[in-house]
Amino acid sequence: MKFNGRKFKFKSSSALVVAAGCTVAFMFLTTIISFILFQQRMNEANVLLKDAQYNSYDSYVVLITSNDKNDFWQNVYNSASEYGRANGVYVDMISDNVDVNFSKLELLEMAIESGCDGIMIEGDNNPETIELLNKARSAHIPVITLEEDIASDSRVSYVGVNNYTIANLYANSIKKNLVKQKHVMVIANNNYDDTSLNTFVNNIQEAFSTEELPNGPLEFDVRKIESDSAFATEEYIQNLFQKNEIKPVVICLDELSTESFYQAMIDYNKVGQILLFGNYESQSIYTGIKQGVIKGTVTMNAASMGEAATKAFIEYRQTGHVSDYINVEPQIIDNSNIDTYIEEVERGKH
Repeated sequence: MKFNGRKFKFKSSSALVVAAGCTVAFMFLTTIISFILFQQRMNEANVLLKDAQYNSYDSYVVLITSNDKNDFWQNVYNSASEYGRANGVYVDMISDNVDVNFSKLELLEMAIESGCDGIMIEGDNNPETIELLNKARSAHIPVITLEEDIASDSRVSYVGVNNYTIANLYANSIKKNLVKQKHVMVIANNNYDDTSLNTFVNNIQEAFSTEELPNGPLEFDVRKIESDSAFATEEYIQNLFQKNEIKPVVICLDELSTESFYQAMIDYNKVGQILLFGNYESQSIYTGIKQGVIKGTVTMNAASMGEAATKAFIEYRQTGHVSDYINVEPQIIDNSNIDTYIEEVERGKH
């Protein structure tokens, strides 16, 4: 650099300081802009929420899930909404009213800030979820958890299935297909804690305790995928195939891992070599069962769950009390009834 005909040279340490300062300033500015945009979106969403609280309803309840576009949760919503309309309760999915893809936690925060009369939410053990539900309780907003419960007393009721019943459905389905296989892999997402997974395995082992198996008691390899993103699940399952760590019997305990494992079996030419049992229901899973790649899937009756959740809210609204646990019977879909399920979906009755 020249100044008054003389040359000056910056020391390298000075240049690093300047660069670091610029980086910090840029990150700070980015954070501020992101915060402002988020608050703006939150305000817009709250306006939409308040507009949705029609005077013809006595109560306004928000339904929140990890994937509102999922067929199962859409069916839960439709059932809850239909029963609510007939009983003075407006059940809303925030994501249907906004164009932005908000996270589950953001939707929960919006619902609380909107001052809604109740919240129905797919449960999980995320500490941030529990913290927000405690905030909802402080605001006197009753919370009903669906499908998975939460490790907190901030909810008033849980609508779901009995883990023992689910384990027995899997056990009965495995019995129909088991030949000489001994090793079983269980794949779960991070909604399951270690205790619930151990209980699940123990319940299946108990269901087989009186069975004469060719190779003795079944041995279980439990795998938990810590991230709930689609990419992480697909990558985890791809790695299992690449490392040849797959067992001859596999139970997937969520929709995403079921679909990912089904696709991986096709990609790695493992069809016919693995007994795959899934969870949930979707068009992809229906196709897998129809093809015989997926032996069966355990699912809950979405319509029953939605109606039961709305009934639970109404009971709590009227009396201040409701059952701590409301059971929804799980079902198994396999080659014996898959055609019926597909027909019901096509007629829009499932």
